[in-house]
Order: sequence, then structure tokens, then C-alpha cells
Amino acid sequence: MHMNPKEEPGVGRLIARIHRGIYHYVSGRLKNCDLDVGQFFFLRYILLHEGITQDQIARGILLDKATVSKGLKRLSDLGYVEKKVNPDDKREYRIFATDKARGFLPEIESIYIEVHNKLYRRFSEQQIKELESLLEIVYKNFEQQKQEK
Repeated sequence: MHMNPKEEPGVGRLIARIHRGIYHYVSGRLKNCDLDVGQFFFLRYILLHEGITQDQIARGILLDKATVSKGLKRLSDLGYVEKKVNPDDKREYRIFATDKARGFLPEIESIYIEVHNKLYRRFSEQQIKELESLLEIVYKNFEQQKQEK
């Protein structure tokens, strides 16, 4: 079922507003550290998936490889991550959090939980799962159309 764009409630606009809200909230919480919002989410993902590859990060956080590469360089320059050659495949690097990053994990998790609680206040677990499922479909539809062009 397709709605008339003039009648559409503006899902894209709502997603953009949610994104901006998350960005401003996390940015405010990070004002006293050397991470920006994007690096915050990269670092959390790496901390939860030690030894992950750059390709796995790109797929996991839905970003292109070039963006991930730049983010990893910045995190490495700041001393939060290090690359190690995969002993099973010398062409591949594994990404590991440093002690500096691990020390920051409680603060990262605290901020992440605050954002989660703000987003899903008054939602049941079932509603959260349904919302995520619907947004995944929207994302896949958009990605499929991008590939068809």
C-alpha cells in the first residue's frame, strides 16, 4: 500500500529528528572527552566484539568501509583501538580495544543505556522488537532500491 506523499506522516523526517536527538544528547554527554558521537558508537561496537574485522564492523553498524576505515584511524590515533594481523590470514587485521578504551566502557554503557531508555520509554519489549523489525524492512527496501539503480 502506497500513500500519497502529501498525506504521508513523514517517516524519513521522524527518523532524521530521532537521529539528531540522539546525536545532540550523546554529544552533550561526551563534551569532556576526546570522542565524537560517531566514534562513540564505533568504540562501543568494538568493545562488545573484540577481535572483529573492519568488514564485520561495517556490516554490523551499517556503514561503508571507507567511513569505518576513517573512524578506526581516528580511534587508533586517540589510543582507543589497535589493529593486529590475523594469525590465520596475514592479509586481514583484527581490531582490539586498548586498556584506555576498556577503562571508558562503564561510561559508554551508561550513555548507551540512557539513550536506549529515552528512546523506548513507554514501550513494551514486544513493541521494541516490532519497531526494530519494521525499521529493518524500511532499511532493506531502501538499500534494495539503491542497488537496483
